[in-house]
Amino acid sequence: MKTFIFALALIVLTTALVLPKQRASSLDCFLCRLAVNVMDPPVDNVVHKSEDKFLAECKKELKGIPFLEQECLNYAHNELDPIIKELESGTAPEDVCKEIKQCP
Repeated sequence: MKTFIFALALIVLTTALVLPKQRASSLDCFLCRLAVNVMDPPVDNVVHKSEDKFLAECKKELKGIPFLEQECLNYAHNELDPIIKELESGTAPEDVCKEIKQCP
């Protein structure tokens, strides 16, 4: 499992360096889908609890890859608000990441 995660991280990093910035990275899409799964339904409608839950789940999924664990924190601080707004506006969970251009 660690080998798979390491290979995935290597692919994501390589993709991020090679592809143009306007395209969402595989890691962004993965993190967005993870956030939607964790935040739908919101934890007691309190954003900071949802953020804590996302961080815990993200770090669990990417455990053992330090620079990707930091990406969880960066993603939580920069990208969770648009996800929450999309969910609150009634966007279907499976469409949220496409709407905010995190997934193709």
